[in-house]
Amino acid sequence: MITRRKKGFTLVETMVAVGLASAIIFLVIRLSSVIRGDVAKGTVDLQNLQDARVVINYLRRDFSSATPLYDTNEKQEIRDEVRTDPVLYASSYSKHSSRPIVLNSHDIIFCKTTADSAGNRTREEIQYSFDPASKVLNRHSASGNRTFKGMEDIKFDLYYHPMNDEVPMILVTMKIKTEEAHETKELDLTTTICSAIVNHDVTNLEWNWSGE
Repeated sequence: MITRRKKGFTLVETMVAVGLASAIIFLVIRLSSVIRGDVAKGTVDLQNLQDARVVINYLRRDFSSATPLYDTNEKQEIRDEVRTDPVLYASSYSKHSSRPIVLNSHDIIFCKTTADSAGNRTREEIQYSFDPASKVLNRHSASGNRTFKGMEDIKFDLYYHPMNDEVPMILVTMKIKTEEAHETKELDLTTTICSAIVNHDVTNLEWNWSGE
């Protein structure tokens, strides 16, 4: 009578199989963790870019109708002085009630002028101020305040385009963080913004925005 050996795994084979399975599971978990980390970092990058775009859109919308402040109680020559130099790079301006658009590296203050369907104009004073410590840009106005995050730094500067060096514009430089190959880098975003009202006023000095 022939006795057949029962088929099965030896202890050594079982241990090798368990070891291989454990190694494969570990590699899969490790790879999944790396992928999740990359996705999370990519989401942060996209969010920072989205936040920067929101800031630029707000600045463009506000500054496109920005105008110096004109006090009709002051003399015409004072208002003309502001009209001929409507944007000033300085920390503050308190020489007269009528004042130009004032900006410095982290702040910009101006009056935004809007008109309704009947042609009635309203002015709203707006100030953008960046706090380097908290890395937050604050927008202050009578209609409400708003904060913008996602930036490492933002700077304002006075800019004149070589093709038209009479019209002042603001140069906005934003710095945001990005992740590339697990390495943190900083990206600079730069744009220039012009006020349609200032543009018209500078090129047509005979026009008096005060309404007189």
